[in-house]
Amino acid sequence: MKQLIGFFVLTLLLSSCESLVLRSAEQESFQLDSPQTGQSYEITVLLPPDYSESQSYPTVYLIDGHWHYPNVAADAKQLMEKDKIRDILLVGIAYAGINPKSLSGWGSISEIRIDDLTSVKNKEEDVLGGKAAAFRSFLKEDLIPEVEARYASAASERTLMGHSLGGYFGFWEMFTFPDSSLFVNIEAGSPALWWGDGHLMADELLLHEAGTSLPFNLHTTMGSLESVTWNTFFDEMEERLKAHQPAGLTAVYERYPKGHSANAEVGFKAGLEYFFSK
Repeated sequence: MKQLIGFFVLTLLLSSCESLVLRSAEQESFQLDSPQTGQSYEITVLLPPDYSESQSYPTVYLIDGHWHYPNVAADAKQLMEKDKIRDILLVGIAYAGINPKSLSGWGSISEIRIDDLTSVKNKEEDVLGGKAAAFRSFLKEDLIPEVEARYASAASERTLMGHSLGGYFGFWEMFTFPDSSLFVNIEAGSPALWWGDGHLMADELLLHEAGTSLPFNLHTTMGSLESVTWNTFFDEMEERLKAHQPAGLTAVYERYPKGHSANAEVGFKAGLEYFFSK
C-alpha cells in the first residue's frame, strides 16, 4: 500500500513539474543600432509560455528597459504562467554597452534619455532634450519592423509602456500622432507633464478645440509621495481629459501611496493586468 501511495504522489509531482515546464516563459536579446538617434540599443524580448509562430501576440514596448525590464518581465512571466493575463511579447529597450548600475552609467543613461524621450528642451538654454522625433523614428523604422520580422507580433495590438520621461513620451505620442500612432495602448507611469513649461497641456487644449479624436486605451499612474509639482500636473491633465472627453479615449487614472521609483513597479504591473487581463 505504501508503495502504491508513493507511486501516486510521484505521478502527481511529475505532472505538476510538466505543467510548470509547459508554461515557462523564455527570453532572447539582440542589439540594434539606430541611424536616427546615433545610439545602440540592447533589446530583450520575453517570449510568452508555449510560444508559437502560428499565433499572433500583443506586444509591449518598454522604455528604459535597463531599469524596468527585470521587474516588468518577472511580473509578466508570473501573470502569464498563472493565466492571469493573455500571452504577450515584452520588448525591453535599453542602451547597449552601458552599465545602468554604475554611477557613470546611470549618468550617461539619464542624459541620453532626455534627448530620446522629450520633444522640446525643458528650458530654451538647455543643451539636452527635444529629439523625441528621432527616437520615435527608431521605433517605427527599426525596432518595430525588426520585432515583427523575428516574432509573431500582432501589429494591431502594440502597447507603449514608459515611466517618468517615458510617461511623458507616451502622452506626446498620443497628442502628436492621434491618427497615425504606432500604439493602441499607452501605459504612462508618473508622467513628467511639467516638462517644457507643461507644453503638453497646451497641446491637449488645441486637440480639444479642433475636436480631434484620441483612439487610445490609456492607463496612467502617479505616486502620492511624489512631489507637489508632479501631482499637480497629473491632476490637471486628468481633470482636462475627463472634462473634454475626447472621442475614442478610454482612460484610467490611478494613484498609489508610493514614491517615484516605487510607483513604476506597481503601476507597470497594474497596466499589464488592465490591458491584458483574461
